[in-house]
Amino acid sequence: MKKGYIYFLASFVLLTNSSNGQESTSFFNEYHKLSLQLGISRYSGSETSTLPTDLEYKFNNYTSPHFGLYYDVLQSNNLNFKIGLSVIKVREIEQFRIGANQIPDVDRDFALIIDTDTENSYRLNCPLTVEYILQNKLFFNSSLILGYHQEFGNTENEYRVNALQNEESTQLNSTYNRSTAPWYFNTQLGVGMYFPFEKWMLRANIYYNFALQNLYEGEFTFSNLAQSPDTSGEFSFRGDSFGIEFSIYLKKKRKD
Repeated sequence: MKKGYIYFLASFVLLTNSSNGQESTSFFNEYHKLSLQLGISRYSGSETSTLPTDLEYKFNNYTSPHFGLYYDVLQSNNLNFKIGLSVIKVREIEQFRIGANQIPDVDRDFALIIDTDTENSYRLNCPLTVEYILQNKLFFNSSLILGYHQEFGNTENEYRVNALQNEESTQLNSTYNRSTAPWYFNTQLGVGMYFPFEKWMLRANIYYNFALQNLYEGEFTFSNLAQSPDTSGEFSFRGDSFGIEFSIYLKKKRKD
């Protein structure tokens, strides 16, 4: 069964590339090498130390847009080599919960989700991509990505919760430290297709990005609890992502 599947896949690739005896990348000659790229990614991979059931702290997954440029460096037979530069917005969505029994004189849980729109935090990605293109303009691609995190180093945040009951105030503290590395490497796999039109061409690509190191990591502490001593833990956010991107090529003007 497995051999039959492999033979079928190999026959499909050969048949789709045998028509007209042309290279599968010859259509690139009609378009400019530079293309505009737009996309959206879903980032995931949060891990947190195990806590008592009445305490919770974690980073939520988030979706982020990105945009940039690609430049097609070289085409050879079925292969297309590209380099690019893209800018990605970084977000932080922190979620924590403190059970009612941990808050003096209060009969309800305290839960909070903080969605931080980090205005000055971006990731810059420089992908080196190779595509294998079939005659029908379907392609498979893989990339090695060198990235730079604009906001890096250590960050400390402290949240104070005032729980009011019978005109008395109880202060609860949640503090976390976050560290990021300025440079990182990722790898990416994708599948897509080129769609030529009269004056322009569209490249659509669906991909999965494998983070080779954590996007950020750190530690947190809950303090001033009623039933428990100060409770600390560690967290990390891997930063794997999946998404879709579109690139737009302009057609070259014909010389009369």
